[in-house]
Amino acid sequence: MQTHVVTRVIDGDTLEISPEISRQAALQTPMERLMGVPLVETSRHQLDSPNTFNKIRLRNIDAPESGTPQGEKAIRYLKQFLEGKPVTFKPVDISHDRVVADVWRYPDHAFINAIMVYSGHAKWTHPPR
Repeated sequence: MQTHVVTRVIDGDTLEISPEISRQAALQTPMERLMGVPLVETSRHQLDSPNTFNKIRLRNIDAPESGTPQGEKAIRYLKQFLEGKPVTFKPVDISHDRVVADVWRYPDHAFINAIMVYSGHAKWTHPPR
């Protein structure tokens, strides 16, 4: 898994990373990438989205909106925890020109999606199984 650096926390559930991730990497499973399976476009939205992405949306969580007191607390917490630090992630989809993913801080493998919920800064939209 490639490591990326969090260059900016946009809000309590969205990060900006470097280097960018390709559309193919965001849509294919690790096994498909390993086997060299070509990208298959499945929707008009995916066709319209960019070829590379530098924003990641944490999968299955919802943080309060920025500009609200709770939202600002979530942003501060996530900045302290991640900004300028390396992460790894497992992309699962593309939504609104962002990669939707499960994210882990590197090298301690802290699962960021769960940490945001268990710290009280976000809620599960679909709890992990």
